[in-house]
Amino acid sequence: MCMSREESLLSRLEDYAGSDFYPFHMPGHKRNAMPFMGEGRRGQALLGAFALDITEIDGFDNLHEPEGILREAMGRAARLYGADAAFYSVNGSTAGILAMISAAVPEGGKLIMARNCHKAVYHAVYLRKLRPVYLYPRTVPQWGIADVITAGQVEEALQLHPDAAAVLLVSPTYDGVVADVGEIAGVAHRFGVPLLVDAAHGAHFGFHPGFPDSPVHLGADAVVVSLHKTLPCMTQTGLLLVKGERVEAGRVRFFMGVYQTSSPSYLLMASMDSCIRAVEEKGSALWDDFFRDREDFLKETAKLSFLRAVTQGTHGNSVWRWDPGKILLTASCDRLSGKELYNILLERYHLQMEAADAAGVTAIVTCCDRREGWQRLAAALREIDALYTHAGGLAHAGEDKRVLPPYPVLEASCRIHDAVESRAEKVWLCRAEGRVSAEFINLYPPGIPIAVPGERLDSAAVRLLEEYEGQGLAVCGVERGMVRVLQGKGCNGLGQVGAVIL
Repeated sequence: MCMSREESLLSRLEDYAGSDFYPFHMPGHKRNAMPFMGEGRRGQALLGAFALDITEIDGFDNLHEPEGILREAMGRAARLYGADAAFYSVNGSTAGILAMISAAVPEGGKLIMARNCHKAVYHAVYLRKLRPVYLYPRTVPQWGIADVITAGQVEEALQLHPDAAAVLLVSPTYDGVVADVGEIAGVAHRFGVPLLVDAAHGAHFGFHPGFPDSPVHLGADAVVVSLHKTLPCMTQTGLLLVKGERVEAGRVRFFMGVYQTSSPSYLLMASMDSCIRAVEEKGSALWDDFFRDREDFLKETAKLSFLRAVTQGTHGNSVWRWDPGKILLTASCDRLSGKELYNILLERYHLQMEAADAAGVTAIVTCCDRREGWQRLAAALREIDALYTHAGGLAHAGEDKRVLPPYPVLEASCRIHDAVESRAEKVWLCRAEGRVSAEFINLYPPGIPIAVPGERLDSAAVRLLEEYEGQGLAVCGVERGMVRVLQGKGCNGLGQVGAVIL
């Protein structure tokens, strides 16, 4: 099939679906939705998806050895973000994070990393038998969220651990807090190591003056973004962006092949190509309505008495930027928990929030939100605010919530991979203090471990988990009040454990 150079992947799929080429190859549905899969609108929707779903056939390139249309599409993504190379991930940011760390840090090497990383980072630590050095973010007490990792923390860690192979941080965080990536990149490079950034929630950064700049532009050597989180793209789509030579692109390509399926979805890749083209063609105008609607929403919520919409702020001497695409909703006292507010918005107003935790509710807003959605959320918050204000909520106004530290500093009995290979048993959470965790224990979302395998649970961690359980939050690693811990006092094979930097 002879195609023009600028043809999109989606248009090529559509042309192929309408052609007379017959598929004697995978996938088994042969580009047809069967009648038993649904009728009416369901059947039509499936038919459209199935018709475009193919495998690596002539004219459609190979994700793991790209030479044609996929190579061009990934080159377009790299240019848009200002990177030297871009790699499609059809396994979300997870595959990108695994590949990024594996390419930058040798097996058994040392990685300086923010403690508030997604569990995928810890999975890379496990798979590569790494020695992590944890950087603990401060907690913003008013909101109970993690503050930024500072350049000073990174410099101290590199001075104490000159054998570290890389530094990894999260920016923006799940809550929308943005680090000074440029300053941190300067510190890392002065010590001769690459800076890796999990920017899964920052795929939109750098595309409008109202957003912080992209980590790629600020000196990061490898950056992972989830297109599906904040841009118009299908679920499970991400990019691994590489800038410069501190992280070898050839090693990245190898590990992307290791951690991804050998049969990538062309539907997902077509949505990535279409997404990149849309941002490329529309530019900052894509977010004009977003910032207009957001400003109107903030004017409305500024009038609230009992509830608060956190969108920016400072804490002590730490000044941090806020991702405009995240809104944290919280009450001004203990009378309404985050989970209760989440449930009210869901059950009474049919507004599905991103997540709830002890501090409040997280909302993700993007260029694809309709004005109606912003208005419905503002109206719901006004009603809830009035209800609790009239019920005496203001009697406690101004008091900060009692929020326990989200990342207790735990003693590492052994390395993660040793703990995973050791014998385990279940105990009641109330009796777990002093025992060594055999699981990743975290709220999901966001999937940031409170404890990792090999860490000894102390009273603060147990108390925090009990509080989360009592609030009805989804705690992975705690099942019906029980947790998996290692048998006896610790690991069977005690390895060198990672260090902790506060």
